[in-house]
Amino acid sequence: MGRADYYRPGDFNRICEICGFKRKASDTEENWRGQIVCADTCFEERHPQDFVRGRYDDQRVHKPRPDSEPVFLDPTDVTADDF
Repeated sequence: MGRADYYRPGDFNRICEICGFKRKASDTEENWRGQIVCADTCFEERHPQDFVRGRYDDQRVHKPRPDSEPVFLDPTDVTADDF
């Protein structure tokens, strides 16, 4: 004998797609994945993080400066005292 082995007028039996138990149709719900599941034990709401959307992140450099001219040194321009 299971939870659905009785007569309820206008109701019928269903099998939960998660736990496999037999339930009356009035005691089941459809979850967000489209599965017919037990309303009291196997049903779960969709997580709120599933609805979070990313925001635009502007990563451009604000007020950029132009590159300066490169400065090249001769080997004679650097001495041991510079270190």
